[in-house]
Amino acid sequence: MEQVPKHVHLVGIGGINMSAVAKLLKRAGIGVSGSDTKASELTDELEAMGVPVKIGQDKANVPSACDLLVYSSAVPASNPERLEATRRGLDQLNNFQFLGRWFAGRRILLVTGTHGKSTTTAMLGNLLEETHQDPTVIVGSRVPTYPLGNIRFGEGELVVIEGDEYAKHFLEFEPYGLIINNIELDHTDIFPDMDALLETFRELLTHVRGGGVVIANADDARVSTLIGRERAELEERGIRIRTFGFGSHADCRVEDLQVKEEKQTFTYRDGSPRAIRAELPIPGRMNALNATGALTLVGSIGIPVQDAVPALSKFQGIWRRFEVVSDKKDVIVVSDYAHHPTAVAMTIDAARTFYPGRRVVVCFQPHHRRRTKDLFLDFVPAFDRADQLVLSEIYDVAGREDGEEISSRDLQDAILRHDADRGMQRSVEYAPDPEEALTVLKRWKREGDIILVMGAGDIYSIAKNV
Repeated sequence: MEQVPKHVHLVGIGGINMSAVAKLLKRAGIGVSGSDTKASELTDELEAMGVPVKIGQDKANVPSACDLLVYSSAVPASNPERLEATRRGLDQLNNFQFLGRWFAGRRILLVTGTHGKSTTTAMLGNLLEETHQDPTVIVGSRVPTYPLGNIRFGEGELVVIEGDEYAKHFLEFEPYGLIINNIELDHTDIFPDMDALLETFRELLTHVRGGGVVIANADDARVSTLIGRERAELEERGIRIRTFGFGSHADCRVEDLQVKEEKQTFTYRDGSPRAIRAELPIPGRMNALNATGALTLVGSIGIPVQDAVPALSKFQGIWRRFEVVSDKKDVIVVSDYAHHPTAVAMTIDAARTFYPGRRVVVCFQPHHRRRTKDLFLDFVPAFDRADQLVLSEIYDVAGREDGEEISSRDLQDAILRHDADRGMQRSVEYAPDPEEALTVLKRWKREGDIILVMGAGDIYSIAKNV
């Protein structure tokens, strides 16, 4: 960063990425303060670290010593603290703009895609730790092995960052290494259609540093099409392209995936004579694929893959990504961040595969009314493999809701009609809020159940109380 600030005030400091920025500033010895609309585990954590946090937004919250204001994308320009910063002539950056400037010139490994970013970022960080690269890692979740949860400070040259496509945040970076896991339409308040989203990923490829590497999921048709179109230009800039996937056309492949005794194993093949067997204690084909993408990037930057593989057997997952929060009386409760139809279906499928023969009970809270409306027809069949389903009312996202008239009741009605069409009988209930959803789950639960509590809003708060 060209000019290091003396005091930074963060508006929306309780966000998962914003809190990581606060920890970064604190460690650097820079004055830091913040505010948010409500207290949370993350704001409590920051205050325990000595970062003053104001609950509520007011111009008086901006300290007189502040010379830079960093804000979450959910915070509009009309926010009183941003207006105060404008009045004072203070520089203002969103959190990803700040990180892009802070790490400018560093060797960045950026993990992107609609699904699996957080898990792949954490996996990649752990693989680099195992191989003594001592990376700095910023994850949009909490990693159990990181003392500070969502950020790891390292002394090595590599910086691993979860690249968010929302509001085109990942365009703030110039990565040396880039993983594209998958591309599906999401954040429809930002991307009106698939063409707009693909164009943003195309632009991201122009940000990859010459001589760098792009790791692309060969099983995803949109990723493959994008890479095919841009391959000549990438190679002209000396950028290597390596693909990964289950298919035989991938450069690095997942083979012989087996699931037993609550772990999965697979063979990693990268074209070399030696096949490498990997073990993963978390479920889902998607996580075998995430691990393969991370291994492919590690191998592509000159680190022996066989040295990195042992880290996977120690990987216990991350916060709200198939996180087992309770395993009592033969009832397993899992908290998961899934909020897109594909992620929902894959999570349910992972539960069925990892815990065969058990009843799968799902509690889902849709996230953002616009997303729910635009992806409605995809949501309806996403729950097909759930035995019971309770739908909590849609979580309204601060700063992003736009008056869309849609409710989880509409989704309940459509799923019941869908069930009737396919001759399926099961309970599908509506709950006006998470607490009522908890009441339904307690009424339903029985010995042997796998209970999935899913959504990107505040539904996770009930998981430990089931």
